[in-house]
Amino acid sequence: EDLRNNNNNYDNGNYALTSSTHKSLLIAAGCFWCAEQAYEQYAPGVIEVVSGYAGSDGIESPTYRNHPGHYEVILIEYDPNSTSYELLLQYAWRNLDPFDQYGQFCDRGFSYQSALFYANEEEKLIAEQVRSEVLDLHPDWDNESVVVPLLERPFFWRAEGYHQDYYIKNPWNYEYYKERCGRTKRLKKVWGEEQYNCYHDLELTCFNKTAVNEDGVSIEAVVNVKNAPEESGKVRGAPVWGIIVAVVFAVGVLCLLVVGFMTPSCKKKLSIEEGKDESVVEKEAADLP
Repeated sequence: EDLRNNNNNYDNGNYALTSSTHKSLLIAAGCFWCAEQAYEQYAPGVIEVVSGYAGSDGIESPTYRNHPGHYEVILIEYDPNSTSYELLLQYAWRNLDPFDQYGQFCDRGFSYQSALFYANEEEKLIAEQVRSEVLDLHPDWDNESVVVPLLERPFFWRAEGYHQDYYIKNPWNYEYYKERCGRTKRLKKVWGEEQYNCYHDLELTCFNKTAVNEDGVSIEAVVNVKNAPEESGKVRGAPVWGIIVAVVFAVGVLCLLVVGFMTPSCKKKLSIEEGKDESVVEKEAADLP
């Protein structure tokens, strides 16, 4: 059965919103682990963020190992009384590299390319407006060099369970990957340190701890609904799996070296023993009458 043709809420795909009063939007900003963390921790009014796959030309029932035609995306469930589609798009721009058409940060390939999606004509107009505002703020940017497409929203396929809340369940591995991938460093270079910090601040200092909802009302902002610990900011060493692989590899090399060292010695010893045997035989033959 094709879920895309039998789902009452096409936009949310095979994910069910936690409340009928909530809305959702879809963005592709590279690795979905990082995009999920950015929204769940720092964006106001966010209820839940789900990692998944989406693409108008993608296959049905994609998986992490097999998702041709799909972007890695996040579905952001939000409360329209606490935030808005427009505001969350502003956060989307500050969490991607708008000049990279081949992927995002260290990740290459179609599935890691960026894209912002709209579900209807109203959202399309808002998305175009936000894009224009971003360009107005950066007059030195060439319009043609900003390669983030605005696309009609495709069906959303939820990713495997081990991808969900990865930054919470595997903080060491996650921070190691994010730091080595250069995501934060590149975002600060593109948007500037000040602007990056404004959109990655639990206190929302730049916004006076407020957010404008879809009715245009300014309210007290609520972020980090999962109460996830803030990133350590430290440069992480190799993750647990990396250490295990390194140890196993080192032990394997050591074993090969030991075997390689012992083999010539054994051969030499065997040769000596064989030489002794031959000498004994020759001596005994010489003693015969």
